[in-house]
Order: sequence, then structure tokens, then C-alpha cells
Amino acid sequence: GRDHWPQCFTVYFAGGGVRGGQVVGASDPIGAVPADRPVEPPNVVATIFHSLGLDLETILPGPSGRPFPIVDNGFREISELFA
Repeated sequence: GRDHWPQCFTVYFAGGGVRGGQVVGASDPIGAVPADRPVEPPNVVATIFHSLGLDLETILPGPSGRPFPIVDNGFREISELFA
């Protein structure tokens, strides 16, 4: 947060089918950058939508009718949280 170490952050999930006690990924020794199994914000969004039972392939119409995917193309839920 606060503009230092913005490449590495922590997110907690509970409920929605998420199996408790999971740790996905790791940072380098000083917590500056991901060292193992990095995920990105669109993966977090996809995980939330997956927990809500939404189809991640859903396309919604924008204000001018242009189609928008509910999750950026190529991003999926963090599958380890549901295993």
C-alpha cells in the first residue's frame, strides 16, 4: 500500500466455497515482489465472480453496446483456493 512495494500485496478470502487455510504464492525475502505463483488483480476479480457462481465467459453490453467481458480475457480464478 501507500505507493511502496506496489508489486506485492495480500488478499484474504473466506466463504464462497474457498477452502480455508490456503496460502497461494510467496514474496521475495523483503516482501517487494512476488517470488512464487504471482496472481494479478483480474485473477482476484475472477475468483470473486467464480465464488458467486458467475460464468467467467459472460459478455456484458457497455453503454454504447460494445461488448465487455466480466473478466479480462485470459484471466481465471485462483484455482488452488477451491481444490
